[in-house]
Amino acid sequence: MEKLTVAKRLVGCLIITLCLISMLSTQVFAQTRTLKLATLYSPGRELYETVKYFADEVEKRTKGEVKFKIFPGNSLVPAKQALSSVHNGVVDSAFVPGAYEQSLWPLTGMLMTFGAPNITYQKWRTIHDPIRDILNKNLKINVVIVSMPHVLQYLFYSKDPLTGTLKDFKNTMVRSAGGAYDISFKALGCAPVKIPASETYMALQKGTIDSGWNIYGRYVGAKLYEVAPHVVVIPKGMIICGQYFVINKAVWESLSPKNRNVIMEVGKDVVAYTNDRSAASDQNVLNKKLPQLGIKPTIMSTEVNQKLLEKLAPTWGPVISKNGKQGQEIAKILGVR
Repeated sequence: MEKLTVAKRLVGCLIITLCLISMLSTQVFAQTRTLKLATLYSPGRELYETVKYFADEVEKRTKGEVKFKIFPGNSLVPAKQALSSVHNGVVDSAFVPGAYEQSLWPLTGMLMTFGAPNITYQKWRTIHDPIRDILNKNLKINVVIVSMPHVLQYLFYSKDPLTGTLKDFKNTMVRSAGGAYDISFKALGCAPVKIPASETYMALQKGTIDSGWNIYGRYVGAKLYEVAPHVVVIPKGMIICGQYFVINKAVWESLSPKNRNVIMEVGKDVVAYTNDRSAASDQNVLNKKLPQLGIKPTIMSTEVNQKLLEKLAPTWGPVISKNGKQGQEIAKILGVR
């Protein structure tokens, strides 16, 4: 009888111990985690609102269990080192430009190659998740991509009058950032000249370049219309993915499964939020700002646009083969295979 009583006590102690462990585990996961989030954007910039939306939604949907402290304007680390800083654990998370530190995640270069018909403001939200999953499965660095919300729609501008045909690109000296941009621009017949974005205005003034590609807002914001007042809008193909939310892998794995799922859902929703805003901003430039400046953009026809995509198609072969099976999977989703 006495042995039975002792056994019951031991069982009771064991149950209590297990309950305490469970409670402590729950408390650990339920504790507020404040992650440092680096970005090059500052309040007042359009994409800062994307960063703020992401941080606010995560905090709201995790009921305060995960928070992001935003460090704007490169105040934590320079944008060109943000990805490696997250990889090395110096920074918890960042909103990083895909073009920087490309050698660390070469597969993302597929999303910065012009000529993908399925990258549009509307379609990107429908193909974002499967591409994000492929990238995360094949990353060889210590980061997790939680969102790729920002796609950039480019227009073509020139010092000379434009017709909206492929003749506009022939032998024109166009400003380029180099690399994949050079390949695409050459395929269209342009003569790319590598020049920093900050020197574009002066290069157009001096005649170093005749033309350029840029997103709508920057064309107006940088006052490029003063020296290159002719514009062609290309509905499909001249649009790429520009920015990524990434989190250090060890930090990611330290979060509860529930909160990881929430962050991925926010990562999906911020795509629609960002691209709806970008589309509205572009329309504001086209329908309001350019007319106010006396500029009437030429809209490329569907027929000519298709020819442009055909001109860019050969540039995809080397990109796809370089990235193997996963490159083929992404290419199919993008509509280039």
